[in-house]
Amino acid sequence: MSKDNQIQETILSAFSDLIRQYGYRGTTTKKIATMADVNESTIFRHFKNKAGILKALVQNYLIDVKEAANDFEFHNDIETDLVQVANIYQQFIKRHQSIFLLSLHESTEFPEIESVVNQLPQYFHDLLMVKFREMVQAGEIDSQTDIATEVDSFVTLCFGNAVASFVYPNSALFIKAEQFSEKNIRTFAQHLK
Repeated sequence: MSKDNQIQETILSAFSDLIRQYGYRGTTTKKIATMADVNESTIFRHFKNKAGILKALVQNYLIDVKEAANDFEFHNDIETDLVQVANIYQQFIKRHQSIFLLSLHESTEFPEIESVVNQLPQYFHDLLMVKFREMVQAGEIDSQTDIATEVDSFVTLCFGNAVASFVYPNSALFIKAEQFSEKNIRTFAQHLK
């Protein structure tokens, strides 16, 4: 990685951390520069302004959404497959926590962020619709199952727990990843059989 790329990554990381702490409005280029251990002029040279940093963060998110497909390896076992999907989903949301928090807390100021964040659940939804149809044809899922409703429920279940993990980390609403996969996701998969 070139020195410029390293500097950009350091700035993006600092920006992301600060958004989680202070929100977009409370995150200043001065705070970013201090956390990234660079001059403010370095930020302006690489990103022009705070909005440029946000744009780059969103671009990284979109690239990751597209690359998420590479992490899937279906095994034609509904429990194994859904646990894998849930784990990838949880890890993805954790990596991009600042974008999700921004969309939850400041979506009225940044409607474009909401449409970006919606790409992840939509991607998982579309992927699972195809997979669930295949599973119905293979007899893994009962043919009477309303797969559209089940896919919606599964995506909502995963999204809800992932968001609860960083919005309410000390609450009963949040279920630790291991327990969530082993109990909730496996139970969900079993009810589809």
